Order: sequence, then structure tokens, then C-alpha cells
Amino acid sequence: KVIAGVSNMDKGTLPSMAGADKVLAYGRDRETHKKFKSEVKAAAAEMGHPEGVSLIVDVVHGDLFQDALVSCVKPLGKICLVGFVAGQKPIKPGLLLIKEAMVVGSLWGRWARENPILFRNNMDEILNFMVNGKIKPRADSIFPQEDFVKAFQLFEENKGRGNTVISFNPSEQSKL
Repeated sequence: KVIAGVSNMDKGTLPSMAGADKVLAYGRDRETHKKFKSEVKAAAAEMGHPEGVSLIVDVVHGDLFQDALVSCVKPLGKICLVGFVAGQKPIKPGLLLIKEAMVVGSLWGRWARENPILFRNNMDEILNFMVNGKIKPRADSIFPQEDFVKAFQLFEENKGRGNTVISFNPSEQSKL
């Protein structure tokens, strides 16, 4: 079962289409983070997991991590940090100790440099999945190179609904 978090419910369609069982808004301030925490705990309980969720994949970090996410993971659960869209904040180890939670960082860059052949094989497999239609690339917005500032404004204003792409080759835009 998957509970997805989005900054606002206007962005809830994509996670639902990708198969999330429940989509909840975490918002952008402490009050909405607290509401999100309560809703996640209730959703986990409804799904048969009253102690909390087993795994959290956090691409946001910022205040959300401490305000809500640590409280949502079950004892001995895992939190995987893969991004810092809302910036980096110090992690209070006491919260993790109380929850007996494990935090794991995940950056593929080091692994790719240390394992170039395996990385290339992974990329080839993903690209073949795309070519064969097993997975479809998802681009919310595609901007030509000369409009790169608009792409960054979309991100800065939190208006994106998925991946924002800057195309350096106009003839390739239709392929995404």
C-alpha cells in the first residue's frame, strides 16, 4: 500500500494515476504538516498498519521531516532521503532514537561513478523500457532552452505537477 504526499491537492492526480492508494497534502507550514501527520497515521491504520508506515521516501526534507515524517514511521521503520526540495535542516537524532527509525541517504552519483558498467546497464534497461512502451516518460512542462527562466519560475512558485524539462533541441520536444 502507498500513501503519497503532495504539497497541495491540485497535484494529487499524478500520484493517484501512478497507483498511490491514498494521496494527502502536506502543505507548506507547521500547521499543515501536523494535519498531514494525523492523516497519514489514520490512513496507515485504515490500511492495517496502526503503528505507522514501514518506509518513507522523502524528496522534500525541510521542516516536513521533523514536523511530520519521523512521527509517521513505525518503530524500526526506514526513512530514505533522496532530495531536499525544501532545503536541508538539521536532523534531531533523539527523534530517531525514540522511534528506533533508520535513516538512509540515497544518491546514485557515487554508485554510478564506482560502478560505471552496472550503471550503464541500468540506464540501457530503463531506456529500453521506454522504447518498448513498458514505462512512459512523464513531463509536466517542456520549455525550449531560451525559456529556461520560465522553467525555474515554475519550480520556484511550486506550480509544477511532475517533471519540468528544458529541451535543448526543439525537434525533440514532441518525443517527451
